[in-house]
Amino acid sequence: MPQAPKKPYLQGELETKKFDARREPYWGAINRILEMGYDPADLIHHAPAFAGELNLGRFLALYEAYKLALPVMGHIAEAGVYIGSGTLFFAKLARLFEPASNTLVFGFDWFEGSAIDETHVEEGAYFEPAERVRELVSVQGLDDIVRITQLDLSKDLTGFFEEHPHLQFKLVFLDCGIYPTTKHCIEHFWPRLTPGGILVLDNYNHEAAPGETRAVQELLPDQKIRAFSFAFMASAYIIKE
Repeated sequence: MPQAPKKPYLQGELETKKFDARREPYWGAINRILEMGYDPADLIHHAPAFAGELNLGRFLALYEAYKLALPVMGHIAEAGVYIGSGTLFFAKLARLFEPASNTLVFGFDWFEGSAIDETHVEEGAYFEPAERVRELVSVQGLDDIVRITQLDLSKDLTGFFEEHPHLQFKLVFLDCGIYPTTKHCIEHFWPRLTPGGILVLDNYNHEAAPGETRAVQELLPDQKIRAFSFAFMASAYIIKE
């Protein structure tokens, strides 16, 4: 039975350290669960029985953000897709709550893994081939809602929006962390975020990705930053006035 891979965080002394005592028991429990012989389908159909509370808190935060943005006009975007959990989660929410709307979910990533930055994440971590994410979308019948777009989020959004100037968003989830990428995303998504829409920040005020906080401080200094009090990550959100 394969061991569950640990997330590729480097050591930190502040926010990262807060959860040090919980990491070994968490990964120990995951590995023990994998040894218990559950059918892989059970891990999908009964996911809350196996997921940790911090992971559940993450998706509850995204759900709360989605519900806040639901009455607002626009599409949904995730910047930093990795395996597709955020993008597909939003797509399934849209399928449930907006079956007759025009809402699409855009997943943007360069699909080459993490780049070198001041983050506490190893270079090359979170690599997932774009085609496998597209297949995951396709086998679940979500091609009509999801648009997986492979580009460099630190520089290529200019060309994308020149091609698609009409696009407006009600929810944008920044899940990339790196300063130049977050900066480029804010510069291009914020003007296209409908008033009342939600900008979700995955690592705001966290040493794992200081570039995210820096970009928000520089570009959105007057915005009120609200917290998801029950979530480790996503950590914060902004409602565009």
